[in-house]
Amino acid sequence: MNQLFKKIRVSLYYKNPFYDFLLEKNSSKEIIFFPENLWTGDSENGKRIVEGFINFNGELVKFKDHIWEKNNATKFWNEQLHSFSWIKDVRAVGTNKARIFLRNNMKEWLKKFRKWDSFSWKADILSKRICFLLSNLSFFYNTADDEFQKTFSKSINKQSNHLMNIQKNVGDSSTKIYLAKSMIISSLCFKNLRNKFGSGISILKKILDSDVLEDGMHYLRSPSEHFFFLQSLIDIKSFLGISKNKIPQELNNKISVMCAALKFFKISNRELSIFNKYNFVEEQELNEVIKRSNSKIKVPQSLKHSSFERISDNRLIFIMDCGRPTKEKTNAGSLSFEFSHGNEKIVVNSGSPFINNKELNEAMRSTAAHSTVNIDDINSSDIFFNKNTTTRIAEVWSERLQQKNSVWINSAHSGYKNFFGMVHNRKIHIDTEKLEIRGQDYFSKPTKSYEKIPKKINIRFHIHPDIKLNATTSKKKVVLKLKNNLGWEFICSEPRIEIKEGIYLGTKKMIQKNNHILISQNIIPDKKIKWLFRLIK
Repeated sequence: MNQLFKKIRVSLYYKNPFYDFLLEKNSSKEIIFFPENLWTGDSENGKRIVEGFINFNGELVKFKDHIWEKNNATKFWNEQLHSFSWIKDVRAVGTNKARIFLRNNMKEWLKKFRKWDSFSWKADILSKRICFLLSNLSFFYNTADDEFQKTFSKSINKQSNHLMNIQKNVGDSSTKIYLAKSMIISSLCFKNLRNKFGSGISILKKILDSDVLEDGMHYLRSPSEHFFFLQSLIDIKSFLGISKNKIPQELNNKISVMCAALKFFKISNRELSIFNKYNFVEEQELNEVIKRSNSKIKVPQSLKHSSFERISDNRLIFIMDCGRPTKEKTNAGSLSFEFSHGNEKIVVNSGSPFINNKELNEAMRSTAAHSTVNIDDINSSDIFFNKNTTTRIAEVWSERLQQKNSVWINSAHSGYKNFFGMVHNRKIHIDTEKLEIRGQDYFSKPTKSYEKIPKKINIRFHIHPDIKLNATTSKKKVVLKLKNNLGWEFICSEPRIEIKEGIYLGTKKMIQKNNHILISQNIIPDKKIKWLFRLIK
């Protein structure tokens, strides 16, 4: 109730005409610094936007006159719209038509939303909008008439002023990097905000300290979230460098170590591996960020703090999640792994939905959507839609041993300990010379107390859609045929292997059918189920 009253009080304050008057009075019409956008947008998507079709995460809206028409789209869709994150795609079209389209729609926004409102001026949307607009000035601003330039400059300065006023009340989240980024870029662009530059740098340093783990991994343990965060750090470094401001040593250090962690997750030499919340990143974008990071740090074998293991030798890349899931945006994928051979991904996790759908979101974050094990199709950690997990989260233990061409990963997690009284143990041995991946999964029973009696163990290995699978008539072996005509085989100690259909969301805005190998057995404590992937020579 207190929170509700606080929201009402805040809303009344910001809606007060006197507050708007003060913002207007203190706003500036002059932009003194013109930063440059470093990243290439999607020109095909930009063309569709200019033609009247806007698609965010699979939700398509068609507009007639301008994009600010009343729509029936979701809250998420409208957040993306008001953030102007799509501006880089329109810019990538590169035509005068695209420039005029953007400018006309910006004029409409300036008319409709020039005063504070509780949605479009929310801190996370506002900070993104300031960043995307100010970093793309050269496309739409420089060739505009004086009236547009003055109106736009005054509005973006007014919005920046408001952001400075509320920045202390902004809570912790994965998007907070945009707060620091927007404060820094707006303080460089406007003389009247120059005194906020130091505050922006201070917030940046706090975020670097809190959001980047000691091994260089972003705290959400997601390779794609890590990529986008690093991209923002490179932007900030660019803003500071072009404006001839001192670049903090902490920023340079974090960019270098984060780049090494990013390369750690590069699989099949072309894309990012899929762990936790996932967004597809184009190969060109990935290589561009790695190049601009200019890191000389060697790719590590292990990320000790975020708890991932990597084996890369003889064209084999194997990456395993050996860490505790995060409370924020929890994925129940403990002890899952992916591996590739040459340029082809073989075993994968299933990816994340690009559609804002509760059922699909929860399904793709489930244990069953990962290349790991569950009991009775119950998740190894609790997951919630648009809510942090404050209940059951798996505690994970692992060790890595290595001798010449052999690597052993011994691991376990407690996700089912209180629920079923059981602990999942996974032991993996990789021989990079023979190109063999041997594993065994079993459930130990360390406690007699439990909430429910376990029935079945389900081991799943999700296979990339490009791989063709054939099970032998005995159902004891599966042959995997790669696009390059090489073959791998899967063998298991259990009498029956099943091939099941599923979906894969690991490519750009596509739902692909794929298969997974399933071993489903009645659970017997401490019974070891052994399996093997190996190259057919």
